[in-house]
Amino acid sequence: MKVTLPKKGERPNIERCSEVRGFGVIAYESGRRSYFVEPSRTPRRVLGIVGILHFEGPADDPGALNMAKAALAAARLGKNTDEAIGRKKSPKDKVTLNDAWAKYEELGYPKVRGDGNKRPSTLASDSDRWKRYVEKTIGKRRIGDISEATVQNWLDTITKRGQRDHCLVLVKSILSFADQRKIAEPQRIKLKPGKTKKMQNFYAPEDLIALDQAAADLAAEQPSRLAVFSALRLILRTGARAGEIFSLRWQDADLRNAKLILERDKTSDDGRDVYLDEEAVKILQGLPRINKWVFPSESKRGHLTTVQGAWEEVVAKAGVRRFRIHDLRHSFASAAINNGVSLYVVGKLLGHRQATTTQRYAHLEDEAARAALGKVSSVLSPKASLKDEMNESAA
Repeated sequence: MKVTLPKKGERPNIERCSEVRGFGVIAYESGRRSYFVEPSRTPRRVLGIVGILHFEGPADDPGALNMAKAALAAARLGKNTDEAIGRKKSPKDKVTLNDAWAKYEELGYPKVRGDGNKRPSTLASDSDRWKRYVEKTIGKRRIGDISEATVQNWLDTITKRGQRDHCLVLVKSILSFADQRKIAEPQRIKLKPGKTKKMQNFYAPEDLIALDQAAADLAAEQPSRLAVFSALRLILRTGARAGEIFSLRWQDADLRNAKLILERDKTSDDGRDVYLDEEAVKILQGLPRINKWVFPSESKRGHLTTVQGAWEEVVAKAGVRRFRIHDLRHSFASAAINNGVSLYVVGKLLGHRQATTTQRYAHLEDEAARAALGKVSSVLSPKASLKDEMNESAA
């Protein structure tokens, strides 16, 4: 069957098969052509796109003509046409993204990759993100209907790039979860989050010294708040994540060997060691042991969860620009690289599991290398200045 494409603005053209009544092809101005079947007293049913669905096929892979004949025969016998052509919806076809999330909650938020369950901190962020961006929008869609275009259109409604990337990762992980557990059959979504931006918020070494001194002075001035200012100093001097320091237990602190032994970290359940310099050991030795937490909360029932107020005071006293507390971690990496520490070792110090994570600091290593080259160049070029002096003497 051949069918002419309609001109712009015209209705779709239809060509019906002369041999099989109720079977035909419909053409749209976009250029797409689709096979359809139209049994008597039954709405038209699109079978597939021409070029993707073949015209005829073997029994185990029927083509458009085979499907049309089966549907027409079923209609004559009063049977379900969708069932006849293998298009009858199963319970899986009705599962929405929100349904998959509910199942995910029921199972305790298991990791999609690897064993175990998500951490409470990660879970809190994901749950909040789901309620704000997913639940009332794409979450209502049936999983089988969520295409790459559907996801892209949804992402376009989220203004902040970082939030878009987090939401994309979250939705793709729930789609993978639904597929792994045979809850539904999602389409393949090839969209990927944007590349990690180069970190720009770094404190210079002199700023880090000022911040550390300010925190130490404030701790001496306000003994009742020793814990919060000491926690900030430890983040600054170790490059550890704030959450790792806040949730530190005394059993994790091996002061004799100058390190913290974390049973778990953000990226795995294997844990890692955080190395301490001499001053960091002194900071920990100067803290009172109230309960199992190194940095207990004011209620003494748990550990610190935030030190934003103390951070504001430290920044103000140090007289430096205010960045995020997490930027102390980036500044630690910057200071290490600028003092000749390799990206590999920096990754070890920060607890990165993937080398690609540490690559965000690669431009700093380039800058350090150029600075070193400048020093070498000056050493290799002393003769030029000597020649100038000789010329001046001769004159």
